[in-house]
Amino acid sequence: MKPLFPIFILAGLFSLFGCFGRAAVPYSKEVSPIQLQKPISGMRMEVFQTGRMVIDGWAVYTGGEGKISMDQPAYLISHPNYGLIAFEAGHHSAIATDPTEHLGWIHRMGLMPMEQDPGQDFRSQLITLGKNPDSLRDILVSHFHPEHVGAVEEFPKARIVVDRREVKHGNESPNYNYVKKEYDGVLNWYQIDFSQTNKFGSFEGYYDLVGDGSILILSTPGHTPGHISVLVNLESGPVLLTGDMAWTEHNIRSASIGLPFISSDGEAARISLGQLLAFQSSNPAILIVPGHDLNPLRRKSQKDIHIHPWVTVDKK
Repeated sequence: MKPLFPIFILAGLFSLFGCFGRAAVPYSKEVSPIQLQKPISGMRMEVFQTGRMVIDGWAVYTGGEGKISMDQPAYLISHPNYGLIAFEAGHHSAIATDPTEHLGWIHRMGLMPMEQDPGQDFRSQLITLGKNPDSLRDILVSHFHPEHVGAVEEFPKARIVVDRREVKHGNESPNYNYVKKEYDGVLNWYQIDFSQTNKFGSFEGYYDLVGDGSILILSTPGHTPGHISVLVNLESGPVLLTGDMAWTEHNIRSASIGLPFISSDGEAARISLGQLLAFQSSNPAILIVPGHDLNPLRRKSQKDIHIHPWVTVDKK
């Protein structure tokens, strides 16, 4: 694994001097619990690891130490009436062969030290399991950072569901950690306008994808302008997939975001994390799964969730 070079080192020095305020996020405990519709019988979710990344703990949350291994998941949701839906596309398959060529300077400088084994990309894993990748109806993308949007163009028949603000930002004024070639060829967008939606618990807007309460898309901007999270209402219990609103359980426990310069708007990211903490406080039965931390799923076995194992062979 390549070390985190000058950008993270410089950011670490700045954070030591308080230039990136990372105080604990305040949140309200007065939010009313949400009421979900009856779960759809037969719906299930599968989880795929599409790569790996290890970064310094201090970059992940306030007080972080050592190295933290960041899960890189893509989720496949099987709805008995609607069909197959994915949340996150995972890494592009090019990460397995030449990540620096694909990602450019953000990988060369160690800013995004991503790795992937051949055949570990989402599409290849589906094919290996005998699933037809072209049968995916929708891919919901939390935001346009490479480990989330990277493989969308490898699913040309799927509709790509996003917050319209993410498409606008990604096309007109992308941040340094966007790789435009990963998504600029997408033709079949479905762009949600959350200004036309209602609140959902502590969150400012939500969209019911299927119309039966089984998959709710939540507006959680900050990490990027159009960041979304997804609540999957399974029979064994509802699961909130946060995306990068919270990278790991450490962010939730410490009530702190990752280094703010990694987000488009650090203050908005803090607000969204505060909304998540308020939501968790008022809805303790809902399982919260951070964007790069599958440990909540590993600890709590649910009959309608399966995590596909991936074992990396040491090439040394």
